[in-house]
Amino acid sequence: MGNKIKIFLADDHKMFRESLEILLSQEDDIEVAGQADDGIEAELFCLQKKADILLLDISMPRKSGLDVCKNLKYSCPELKVIFLTMHKNEEMLAEAFNNGAKGYVLKENAFEELITAVRKVMDGKIYISSVLAPVMLNGFLENEKSNKELSGREREVLKLLAEGFSNKEIADFLMISVKTVETHRANIMRKHNFKNVTELVLYAARNHIIEI
Repeated sequence: MGNKIKIFLADDHKMFRESLEILLSQEDDIEVAGQADDGIEAELFCLQKKADILLLDISMPRKSGLDVCKNLKYSCPELKVIFLTMHKNEEMLAEAFNNGAKGYVLKENAFEELITAVRKVMDGKIYISSVLAPVMLNGFLENEKSNKELSGREREVLKLLAEGFSNKEIADFLMISVKTVETHRANIMRKHNFKNVTELVLYAARNHIIEI
């Protein structure tokens, strides 16, 4: 078939990596471009721009997955990072998206969700493991009744923030100043009582501003 989705696997557990490669290689539109067992090796490979998606563990030897993701967000902005992790806490999820992740899949659900996650992220959507999304939505939707409506510009900024773009990137895209973006961002967080970017992403998804 045509161009395949090239994926690089980075996890320090060899058996898990090899199992994922078998799973992914069964798909006609996916190709595993390589593997790494530490963060530095994964980052160096992706800097050569040989992959479309990096499947990355958070807890990695030599360099954490969060640091790798943050660096690649600027050096390889076209690369899409999906975290594969055991971490279920909200703080880790928030940090992952703050650092530029496009997907977050729990390892315990990887074999059921990974193919869907890859295709959705490749299609420009955000993906959060199905186990996490309902739990986290329930936590903040109770406060949503008192939320104020967003302006059209605030919805544009919200969409781009939820998709992982920086204030500078949003300013360039919308042709406004960084300070204006920061003002819109502050207004969005204040109006909806968002505590972190995870709540922002989930709100954007629930209100069909982005898709997950």
